[in-house]
Amino acid sequence: MKSLKAKFKKNESQDWSRSDERLLQAVEQNEPEKVAALIIKKGLCPTKLDAEGKSAFHLGVSLGRLDCLEVIIAHGADLTVTDGVGLSALHLAAKNSQSECLKRLLQVKCINKSCKRMKDSVIFSNII
Repeated sequence: MKSLKAKFKKNESQDWSRSDERLLQAVEQNEPEKVAALIIKKGLCPTKLDAEGKSAFHLGVSLGRLDCLEVIIAHGADLTVTDGVGLSALHLAAKNSQSECLKRLLQVKCINKSCKRMKDSVIFSNII
């Protein structure tokens, strides 16, 4: 497992731009159309971490921005990426009581990984 220091070193090579900041703000203000436009027109990566270790993807999940999350999922973001402290989007959704985002992330992960056993579990059926 990579150390936190190694993760930050990797991300230091990716300069945080003004456009990345706009993407973060669009998610914070729950503007899915703007999120889509920035991802498409500027070619931004919504999972790119800033100096504090947060991304537009993780912020959206933490704040329950389901419409923004849908846009990010539709544009093929890696949903397994962790934030600067090692928390996944699933962790953040659960930690911040964002049940709709948690439900959506579980649905996408199950579709992508065909996890039939998980779908049959009591916990999954209570969430979905």
